[in-house]
Formats: sequence, C-alpha cells, structure tokens
Amino acid sequence: MKFIDEKGRLFGKLSIIDLLVLLLIIVAAVFVGTRLASRNEGGTVVNSTRLEYTVLATEVDPATYEVVRRYVDGEAGLKDQMMTGSTLCDGYVLDVTATPHVTYVECADGTVKRVESSGEDTRLDLLFTCVANVSSPLTNSLGSQEIRAGIPHILKTTHFEFQTAQIISVDWLEAEG
Repeated sequence: MKFIDEKGRLFGKLSIIDLLVLLLIIVAAVFVGTRLASRNEGGTVVNSTRLEYTVLATEVDPATYEVVRRYVDGEAGLKDQMMTGSTLCDGYVLDVTATPHVTYVECADGTVKRVESSGEDTRLDLLFTCVANVSSPLTNSLGSQEIRAGIPHILKTTHFEFQTAQIISVDWLEAEG
C-alpha cells in the first residue's frame, strides 16, 4: 500500500488538503478550549473587596504638601483617583494630614530621643487615608501593587506621586453593593 496514491490521497482515503483543513480545525478548537478553561481557573473572585488603608510619606517639603491639599481635602470632599503606570485604578486618596517630620536620635547614654523638625527644617510627614476596591482578597492588588500593612508603596494619583511611602494599616470593609 502506498503512502500517497496517484490521486494525491493519503492511504487512498484522505487528500492532503482535507488533512490540513482537519488539522487547522483541531488546532483552533484546542486554542479556544484552552483560553476558556484558563479564564475560569484560580478561584477568581467575582465581587470586589473594599479596603481602607493609610500610607505614610516622610520628609516631604511643605510646598509639595500644599500641592497635595489642592486635590485632597477630606473636609472639603476633595479626593484624588489613584493610578498605576498610566492606568487609573478603582481607588482614591480621601484625606491627608501633615505633622512635623520626626527623627529618632540615639544619645551618648544609649537612650533614644524623639526630635521633631523645627526652625529651618520644615520637612513634614504626611499620612494619607486611601480607599480601594480590589478584585481578589487573596492578593489585595490595586493595579500592580499589593495592599498590605508594613510594605513600601508607591502612592500615585492623577496629580501627585510619592515613591518611598509605606502602608501603615489596612482595614477590610464590606463591598459596596
């Protein structure tokens, strides 16, 4: 028995064109099936989880604080939308409070002294109150960043950005219905 007969059919039954079309249909079906199956894996959470968290940015110039206050003022109802990269996130900075920057200095006797900035040192520490809806309570990711107490955080909004901030606290709230 010949592999390809005189009419161009494999084993006298299938033409090469029929075989190629059949292979193309199988490959397309496997691709679509794989895409659909991977979309439903991983226990994806349908409802979002609402988080309220505080972020501390230290050693901030007072002029920068004044810019932030133009866009964020809890009493005036001003909030600024957060971003990651060039994408807006489902999160907002709701409020900001400023205190003189604090440093801790070790004295000669081994004690530690708390020193607030004063005089020519006008640096501030800013405490931001943020709220965000995250799609997974397992990762608590807002854009490309995870929201967890104690970790560094880039606080970026449509009007300002702090590269060296840190998350101080996180509270899990009920999702908005």
